[in-house]
Amino acid sequence: MAMNTWILEVGNSRVKWAKFSPEASPQDDPLSVNACPLAEPLPDTARGWVEDIAAEDHVVVTGSGHLGPWIEAFRPTRVFRPGDDIPLHTDVTEPGKLGLDRVANAWAVAMGCVPGADPSKAWMVVDAGTCVTVDFVVDGRHLGGSIAPGVRMRLQAMHQHTHALPRIEDAVSSMGNTPVLGTNTKDAMVSGAFHSLDAELSGTWMRLKDEFPNLGIILTGGDAQHLQLRAVSPRFADANLTLKGHHALHKHLHDTH
Repeated sequence: MAMNTWILEVGNSRVKWAKFSPEASPQDDPLSVNACPLAEPLPDTARGWVEDIAAEDHVVVTGSGHLGPWIEAFRPTRVFRPGDDIPLHTDVTEPGKLGLDRVANAWAVAMGCVPGADPSKAWMVVDAGTCVTVDFVVDGRHLGGSIAPGVRMRLQAMHQHTHALPRIEDAVSSMGNTPVLGTNTKDAMVSGAFHSLDAELSGTWMRLKDEFPNLGIILTGGDAQHLQLRAVSPRFADANLTLKGHHALHKHLHDTH
């Protein structure tokens, strides 16, 4: 009987629950994706997900968050934990400390999970969330990367480490329309947080393009849709990149063992 594969990804602030069909190719999106805020005890929404699982299905629990309660509730077929052996070819000095989201993103690119993005070329993979991770994958090999604060974290730091700057809660939804020159304190803070990140990513791409002339960029993460990166090409976006990477990892390990 055909077996669906369910991926439960536990992140820094929320949990995703994705269903992949037995016939899914590396480039196929999940059949469904649900999400809920990360909380303990497990939210009722997440407990309801358990009822989706058929007896023959595969369940993978993964992520950089605390996995214990999720493993107990979902009784997975496979668990990916930080520090597990990974098939990714990487140049980082401590592969066991590489975040699982970064592993999944790099693996997805190396396995050709992004339509139109040739895995034999050079790619800068940007995951824009709580933190912004950048990983470089060249001809299927992970060369390393960087980690920087995301937009919300930058705004939070400005508020927490100064006396006068306000807390800003609603900036992210409109940050793509934020002018470079803010005319009030809030707009100036959002401009600084957002446009500095956009410039950092564009600048990194331009510096590495000297070494890798065919360097493209692949965007994922909740804030990726707001990034402009006008000078960068080729550019792809895949909201399900991390989930597809975890699915591809599971399939690879299942097929080789």
